[in-house]
Amino acid sequence: MRLRISTPRRKDSPKDDIDAAFQRVERLTATGATISALELLAARKALEDRSLLGWPVSRTRMLSLNRTPGRYLDKVLRYPQVLGVVGARAVSGLTLLSPRVSRRGRAVALAGMTGTGAAINLRSNYGLDGSDHFAFINFAVALLEKLYPNDRRAREAALAFIAAQSCLAYFTSGAVKMTSPVWRSGDAITGVFRTRTYGDRFFYELVKDRKLLAQAVAWGTMVAEVLFPLVLVAPRPIAKMILLAGMGFHLGNARFMGLNRFFWSFVASYPAVAHFSRHLGRADAKARRAAITEGTE
Repeated sequence: MRLRISTPRRKDSPKDDIDAAFQRVERLTATGATISALELLAARKALEDRSLLGWPVSRTRMLSLNRTPGRYLDKVLRYPQVLGVVGARAVSGLTLLSPRVSRRGRAVALAGMTGTGAAINLRSNYGLDGSDHFAFINFAVALLEKLYPNDRRAREAALAFIAAQSCLAYFTSGAVKMTSPVWRSGDAITGVFRTRTYGDRFFYELVKDRKLLAQAVAWGTMVAEVLFPLVLVAPRPIAKMILLAGMGFHLGNARFMGLNRFFWSFVASYPAVAHFSRHLGRADAKARRAAITEGTE
């Protein structure tokens, strides 16, 4: 006669495939966000009230911020108080990167990342991009998942939202590019890489007189982005290749365009995507559950 032994589990700390996926999402996103916060602390002069990124200047973009709400926000978003917001973000990020933090501790850190992210975005949206928005989504959804420790369907729905957001972001980015004649002709590649903000001299010299190469890079980017959602149904080797190609794409953007934060925010969604991939996450999850069941019998 086989005796099934069930080990007690804390209600606030479910240890399963969903929690493991969220831990990877949180840590990868926190890596980029923490680096960004530390960089902002190092360049704190840019946050001074007399600078163009100062609160007195930034709040003029919204009329409501110059009335009563703005006066309350002054206590948090003016310099040097805002350094406390950025510091709290760095501490929250380091907490998420800690290998032994509890699920409840992660929830507190996620609340810190979500709140400070909203405050920084409110203070000034200059310089923010899709990576910041994606990081906010990752943190907010991960925090929401912590509110339902015993509801697997709700937690899985939260993880599915991140996976869907990732696939949608890639697909729409590629589809919109395909509607542009500048992208279809390859001129977007030479145009972007000759700029001071996102350009790179080496890459520009490589493609400026090579029309076919620029066009190949442009079409390769567009097609890869549009086809990214196939990772959910593609056979295991192809699904892995798609994710590796995505990582390589963002590493290239970090190297040649200076888009370092995109790597962490978007690659952080890959654990969620892999979880719902037909031949990656789900197959592995079933194997793990079967192994656990056999081990407890």
